[in-house]
Amino acid sequence: MANKWYGNLTNRFEEGHNYNKDKQIHVGDDITMYWYSDRTCYYVVDVIDQKHIIVAPYEVCADHSKELGMGHQEWLYFKTRKEKNDYLKQFFPDHDYRDDELRTEHWMFRNNKWKRAYKYTTEDLDTENMFGQKLRDVYFTPSDIKKLEAGKDVYKYSKLPGDVSFGVRDYYYDYSF
Repeated sequence: MANKWYGNLTNRFEEGHNYNKDKQIHVGDDITMYWYSDRTCYYVVDVIDQKHIIVAPYEVCADHSKELGMGHQEWLYFKTRKEKNDYLKQFFPDHDYRDDELRTEHWMFRNNKWKRAYKYTTEDLDTENMFGQKLRDVYFTPSDIKKLEAGKDVYKYSKLPGDVSFGVRDYYYDYSF
């Protein structure tokens, strides 16, 4: 649970837990990410170990088969955009849909927090950033460069935008914000 109380109080109570019976992470497990007042959902695509997983976001849309107005929280979850688009075509056949590929993210548990992990290989040393500078010169530390030149992978991390809980899928959109 967060040290600072903010946003939706329900989110603060529910975040940071593993609701699976065995407290382990498994392929196919649902994940809920808790934002200020909203919630988004992911599922586990692969488990490298209990502190390194690959996840993908659910494609979520309103349940159009029900006569509910704005503000309802009846959602349908799809693992691919194609599945969601096939469903939406039943209700909006004239709309143009894009079927993008599955977007996955690497997450690692470090310093008591889940973080996005970005993997770099030897080939990344001489790639350029948007300013035309080689990553070797502006992004990697000397120890990173040494590892990459030795053929080892280097990971960089960024915080997730919200805390997560495993074993629960509970999308929520707060229409008041």
